[in-house]
Amino acid sequence: MADLKHFAPRSELVASENLNEFIRMCREDLTTFGSELNWSDVSWPGAMNFTKLGAHGRGYQESDRMNDGFIDFAKAYFRYQQGHKPTETKNESKALRVIEAALLQANELADVARINFAVLDEAAVIARGHYSPGADYQCGREIERLARFISERQLIANGLSTWRSPIKKARDITIQTGSKAKAIQDRKLPSPEATGALAEIFANEPTNPKDNFTSSTFAMTMCAPSRISEIMELPVDCEVEEPDSKGDIQYGWRFYSAKGFEGDIKWIPEVMVPIAKEAIRRIRALTDEPRKLAKWLETNPEKPYRHSDCPDVADDDPLTIFQACAFLGLARHTRKACTTSLYQIKLAQKDNVHTLNSLWQRTLMNQPQTHPWLNEKKRIKYSEALFCMTRNLIGDQRGTSPVVLWAPSPDVFNNTLSPRESLGNHKSIFDRYGYKNGRGQPIKLTSHQARHLLNTLANRGGLSQEQLAKWAGRAEQKHNRVYNHMSEWEMVAKAETLDTTLTLFGPQGEVSRHVPVTTQDVNLMERGAMHVSPWGVCSHDFIMSPCDKFRDCLNCEEHVCIKCSGPDNANRLTRIRERLTQVERDYASARLALAEGYSGADRWFEYHQKTVDRLRQLIEILENPEVEDGAQIKLRDGKDFSHLRRVIRMKAIDALARDMPNAALLSDMKEMLGGRLG
Repeated sequence: MADLKHFAPRSELVASENLNEFIRMCREDLTTFGSELNWSDVSWPGAMNFTKLGAHGRGYQESDRMNDGFIDFAKAYFRYQQGHKPTETKNESKALRVIEAALLQANELADVARINFAVLDEAAVIARGHYSPGADYQCGREIERLARFISERQLIANGLSTWRSPIKKARDITIQTGSKAKAIQDRKLPSPEATGALAEIFANEPTNPKDNFTSSTFAMTMCAPSRISEIMELPVDCEVEEPDSKGDIQYGWRFYSAKGFEGDIKWIPEVMVPIAKEAIRRIRALTDEPRKLAKWLETNPEKPYRHSDCPDVADDDPLTIFQACAFLGLARHTRKACTTSLYQIKLAQKDNVHTLNSLWQRTLMNQPQTHPWLNEKKRIKYSEALFCMTRNLIGDQRGTSPVVLWAPSPDVFNNTLSPRESLGNHKSIFDRYGYKNGRGQPIKLTSHQARHLLNTLANRGGLSQEQLAKWAGRAEQKHNRVYNHMSEWEMVAKAETLDTTLTLFGPQGEVSRHVPVTTQDVNLMERGAMHVSPWGVCSHDFIMSPCDKFRDCLNCEEHVCIKCSGPDNANRLTRIRERLTQVERDYASARLALAEGYSGADRWFEYHQKTVDRLRQLIEILENPEVEDGAQIKLRDGKDFSHLRRVIRMKAIDALARDMPNAALLSDMKEMLGGRLG
């Protein structure tokens, strides 16, 4: 562990002496990034390149090096902050680069002592112009943190602790509503064609190692919301079965989360347990032999590993080129093939020049640099890893090496799911099996889309945010929202199940009132010309607001049906009956869709249910002989939407609260309109 020391300034030192002492302490006393770290290097491997803003991460020139007056402070500050609070993103580098650029722009000299409010403001402007939304916000926060640090530690004469970054956090459109946000959210979810194709491939038990790896690994991503990096680093004994409080056996995987939740067991839903077990079994069978090699390298690295194709000769016996290729796993069906294979890896293409020992020493140099650890932080060795493989085990062209360890990365897995033009003739698993999307185009998929899908399904199923964060391996519940792609309609429906007084389309079931109204009532609501509809007339005042029920007159409270004798009433009844027949068919389809669990079907079902009820009531009234000719009929809902009612209601409440003279009149108008919320 790094040796940490906290820097405490001595009050008698001036700011420049404090700064020099801070740099000396970080250079000589701290061991963050290793005690053997060369302080003078421009690049600290795995940490940061101390180069100017805009310099390339690779292939930078000497002119890209940070200014001499600034680079030592940058190294000291970076080492100090990462030593006391290490992070993956290391955003201190962004702040250091933009502050150096601001100093050079303001003073032509990157002197830390000249940092002031104007320099910090300019640094924020540079950050906003150089970094993308989101990254500029992180940079602004780090500038603010640096200003507070150098002020509180008295490294400069100016007090800058009160400076605040003007860069606001970018709005995350993926958690908003609307067509643009919906399109982005949909791209984060896997298509039905992709999941269906992989399910079919998995069910057919592919024998090709690459397809077996791809289909089984994706099946695992569909069992629990996991990051692909976590799955790739599962131990081979990850499976856990324990009884719950009811005595039922629950199945899960022992995970080490990638984002702060540390080690944990991720439980698998009962319906997915058979799939999870089968996927683990297939991967384990695929990687059993490589784990034996990894164990041999740990326990007997001085002796050649004798795999199933290893020649049965002594370790020091000369080998033919066929035997040499057999040991290395190279093509050996002809002598020419052997010669070519050995030539490609720069080995002598002759008989009796290689031995098992000499070839073994060559393979030892090709083993992973981190061996025996696949991930030392998680304490997972190659010999204990579920995804321990040998080189080219899931490759397409060259022979599989039985003596060189290898492990697939997340990029390797994702490359098998989507076509990659940059990789030449590369084909995804969908291409190899001839699957296309509905438009006849190649199917594309990423491992993270499965995580988004499972999180969305969990939200639909009512899993609490605390449970979801734990299941997904998140340290903070607020991150759940990024993965929730329920539509606004689904959210409304979910809210309505929690509070039945909240409705989007009004109450379900029968309409509360359906009595004829008098001519006086209709005239009282009239504010302009009456508009004729196929079923009656409309009294809506278009001067006040646009129509809220466009082409849905039969569900509108401002629509009036007039009963009259003779052919006019018969024609009107015929049109209403025809409309009822059509809506009843749609209502039956909506009920079927609801029973089959289609997303959004509940909204459609409620709407048609309401329309069917209104039409049946309207026909009953028009056919009732007790209702006299000329009667004007309005079906009232009780909660129908109206901007006018909403305005009058709010005005009435405000007037009553202030005891205004027109309060009584407004109150009467509110009651006349039904006393509803609008």
